[in-house]
Amino acid sequence: MRSRQGVQGRGESAVVNGLRSRGWWVAAGARFRPASGQGVRITTTELGPPEAARLASDFAAVLGESEATYGG
Repeated sequence: MRSRQGVQGRGESAVVNGLRSRGWWVAAGARFRPASGQGVRITTTELGPPEAARLASDFAAVLGESEATYGG
């Protein structure tokens, strides 16, 4: 099963560049959406719990949040 979710951010380019600088390969959502706001495409299929926690922390840092949370 593949897990894909568009995540709205403060600007696709800034979020993509921030995550890539932390070692994550993510894509801007522009090519995946016909008519919605900016977002970032993240596929998490192969992540185990430690990597998922690191991604959440890095994503929160890039967005300027003080705490990473997972709502799943």
